[in-house]
Amino acid sequence: MRIVVVGAGGLGGPIAMATGAAGADVTIVDPDVVELSNLHRQVQFGGDDLGAPKATALAAKIVGRGGRARGRAARFEPGNADQLAADCDVIVDGSDDPRTKFVVADWARARRRAHVIAAAVRYGGNVFTSAPGAACYRCLFEDPPDEAPTCGEAGVLGPLVGWVGGIAATRALRLGGGDPAVAGTIWIVDDLRTGKAARELTLARRHGCACGAA
Repeated sequence: MRIVVVGAGGLGGPIAMATGAAGADVTIVDPDVVELSNLHRQVQFGGDDLGAPKATALAAKIVGRGGRARGRAARFEPGNADQLAADCDVIVDGSDDPRTKFVVADWARARRRAHVIAAAVRYGGNVFTSAPGAACYRCLFEDPPDEAPTCGEAGVLGPLVGWVGGIAATRALRLGGGDPAVAGTIWIVDDLRTGKAARELTLARRHGCACGAA
């Protein structure tokens, strides 16, 4: 199973490490380097990783545990998406950039690839899952927001990214294993502090969305 994980931070770390431990061949794409301010929520990194490219440092952690992984120090863009992800079975977005999430989702829809889009900020998060024939990311969110806070700007509760990342990894592995039952769903935790159970919604395709022709 070949999985591409976009983002090597608070979400991408748990996603990549969990899918790598499960035996997937993982490619990690992230343009950033490890900074001291990352360490409280990006538990895959330590002080020795400061200044290193996140993608290659995370890949090294997976390989060191007996997995298969490679890092690509790059931003996932329309112009390089085919080069970075052409051979994947599933692509997972764990970035904190709304624009990147739409790039990943649009590429996956156009290339008919199963995909997972994970998000977490402050105290809540969600995991959107899709595959050919199911509702796409633009059925739910038509366009990227003009402004949206990142984890670095708004903060995020450390345990939250582990939980959301674990759900995203599980769904990616299910899709990669041929289980389409989670496609067209979104898993949501509104506020980790409240203790309320997470919820899951099944989505219908939005009338007029481009995925209707896919």
